[in-house]
Amino acid sequence: MAFDLVALFTSPLAVQIITVVIIFLLTYLVVRFYRIIITRVAGTIPSGLVASLQQIGSWAIWILGVIIILNTLNVSIALLLLLLFLGGVTMIVAYRNILTDMAASQFVSTYQPFKVGEWIEVQGYYGRVLERNLIQTKILTPDNEIVVLPNSALLKRPIVNRTRSGGLRVQIPVTVETKINLKKIEEFLLGIADDMKVDLLPDSTPQVRVTQVSPSETHLVLLMQIANPAKRDQIISDVQKKFYQLLSELASS
Repeated sequence: MAFDLVALFTSPLAVQIITVVIIFLLTYLVVRFYRIIITRVAGTIPSGLVASLQQIGSWAIWILGVIIILNTLNVSIALLLLLLFLGGVTMIVAYRNILTDMAASQFVSTYQPFKVGEWIEVQGYYGRVLERNLIQTKILTPDNEIVVLPNSALLKRPIVNRTRSGGLRVQIPVTVETKINLKKIEEFLLGIADDMKVDLLPDSTPQVRVTQVSPSETHLVLLMQIANPAKRDQIISDVQKKFYQLLSELASS
C-alpha cells in the first residue's frame, strides 16, 4: 500500500496536478498582495482609478498564471500566445479611454500648459484649476461650479492660460441710443475704468470700440486688462451698473 501511494504521488500526472494547484494558489496570493500594495500607495489617486488599476493588474497576473499552468500541462505555445494576445486586446479595448487620459496626463506633466491654482479656459469652460490627476482635471468656475474635464480633452482642445497671459482681457458691452453723443459715452466709460484702476493691470490702457451701429442703437465695448481673473464677472457687472446709472442721469438732466 505504501509503495502504491508513493507511486501515485510521484507519477507524471500527479506531479502536474500538484504543480498546477501550487501555481494557482501562488497566483491568488500574488493578486491579493498586489491589490493591498496598490491600495496603500494610492495616496490622492481617485478611488475609481485605484479600482481600475487593481482590476487591470489582477487580470494581467491571472493571465500570466494561466499561461504558466498551460505551459506546465505542455499545451501548444501557439495557444498561449493567442490567449495572451486576446487578453491584451481585451484590456486595451475595455480601458482605452482611461489609457488615453493617462497618456494625456503625462503630456500635461511634461509640457505644463497650466498648474493647479491657475485660471484656464478650455472646451468652452473657464475657471481656476483645483486638481489634476491621472484621469481628469477639475476647474472651479466663477459661478462656483466644479467642471470635471477628462485629460484627453486637453489634447484635443486649445487651452488658454489666463494667469500666464498677464491678466485677463475683458470686453464689457454697452448699448446706447444712436442720437447720444458718442464722445460723451466714451468719456463715461473711460472714467469708470479709471475709477477701477486698482483692479487693472499696471500700464494697461482701457479702450472703447464701436461694434455695431443702427439707426436707433449703437453698440460699444469697453476693453480692459484685469489683474485678477476671479473678479471678471463682478467687474463687468460693476462697470455696466455705473455706466447705465450715469446714462440715466444724463438723460434726466
